[in-house]
Amino acid sequence: MDKNIPLDLYRIFCAVVRTGNMSAAAKELFISQPAVSMSIRQLEERMGAPLLIRTSKGVRTTPEGNMLFEYLEQALMLISTAESKFMEMVNLKTGEIRIGASDTVIQNFLMPYLEKFNIQNSNINIKVTNKTTYESLRLLKGGAVDVCFINLPINDDDDLEVTPCIEIRDCLIGGTKFKALSESGIKLKNINKYPLLLLEDMSNSRRYVDSYAQKNGVVLHPIIELASSDLLVEFAKINLGLSFVIKDFETRHIDNESIFEIPVYPPIPPRHIGLVRLRNVPLSHAAMGFVNLFLNDKTE
Repeated sequence: MDKNIPLDLYRIFCAVVRTGNMSAAAKELFISQPAVSMSIRQLEERMGAPLLIRTSKGVRTTPEGNMLFEYLEQALMLISTAESKFMEMVNLKTGEIRIGASDTVIQNFLMPYLEKFNIQNSNINIKVTNKTTYESLRLLKGGAVDVCFINLPINDDDDLEVTPCIEIRDCLIGGTKFKALSESGIKLKNINKYPLLLLEDMSNSRRYVDSYAQKNGVVLHPIIELASSDLLVEFAKINLGLSFVIKDFETRHIDNESIFEIPVYPPIPPRHIGLVRLRNVPLSHAAMGFVNLFLNDKTE
C-alpha cells in the first residue's frame, strides 16, 4: 500500500460511494466522469485492493471499500469542520484575545477600545489579566497573553516589539494641608522634607519616579507604599502626604479644592503607555484585529 495518497483521491472515492455512481460524483465535484473513473482506479492501485464493484446500476463497495469509506467519511468531516473553524477565526467569527495590563492602564486607557472591539466582534472572547508591567511582560514571554499595554519605559529587549501609544505625564499632588505648595511649587531636592506616599517599588511607574529623582541626585523615602493609584489619591486627599500620580489619568481628582497639583522643579519628563508584543511571533487573527483597531484609531 502506498502511504502517500493524495487527499483528493479519498474525497473522490467518498463522493462516488455516497452518490452511488461515477456520473453523480462527477457533478458533485465539478469534474469530468473520466477523471473520477481514473481517480478510483489510481486509488485502488495504490491501496492494493479493489474498493468498488461496478454494476449496470452504478457501484457498491467491497467489504474493504466499505470499511475504508466509513473511516474516511469521519476523517473528511473533521477536516471540513477544521477548515470551517479556521475560517471563522480568520474572519473574526470566533476566537480569543488575551491582554495583560495594569488596573490603571485598563481603567484609564484600554476600556474604550475593549468596548468598541466587543461591539464589533461580540463572538470573540476577551481575556484581560490585571498585572503590573513586568508581570505582564513575563506572561507575554511565557505565551499566557498575546499583547501587553504597559507603562513605559522598559529595559531594551530584542525579543519585544514596543509601540508607544499615548504620552502621559506624572505630577505631584497634595491635599488642602499642602495647598500653598500648589502656588509656590517645590524643589525636588527638598521633597523628602514632606511625607511621601508612593506606589510599591515593583510598579514601573514607581521605578520611573525613582529614576527621575536619582538622576537629579535625590533618593525618595516614602512613609507609605501602596499597590493602587486610587488609594494614593484618597490618602493624599486626607492629607497623609504628597504623592506622584499620572496626571492624565487623575484629572477628575485634581479639582483644586480637595486635591492640588504641586509643581516640581525640575519637572518630571513625560513618558508613554506602550503596546508590547513578541517580535517575529504572529498574532492570532483575534489579537491582530484588536491591535489593528487600536493602531487605526491611533493614526486617525
